[in-house]
Amino acid sequence: MEHTTYTNFRQNLKSFMDRVMNHRMPLLVTRTDGKDVVVLSKSDYDSIHETFFLLKNPRNAQRIFESIGEMNDGGGFEKTIQKLS
Repeated sequence: MEHTTYTNFRQNLKSFMDRVMNHRMPLLVTRTDGKDVVVLSKSDYDSIHETFFLLKNPRNAQRIFESIGEMNDGGGFEKTIQKLS
């Protein structure tokens, strides 16, 4: 994760925000009081929030991890939207 000081962030706000968006990498902004801030794109924030939502239910989390395991072991198959209708 890239990091910068609050002063540098403030002086180069547009450049840092563009890099966060273009590279989809969060930015750590350090502050002298130790209350640092992480800057990330809205889409990355939404993705993290959705992941937390899906994993907060233990049964749902277990099912997701089982499904990932099955896929990693060569199980599953691909379906297109056309095949669903």
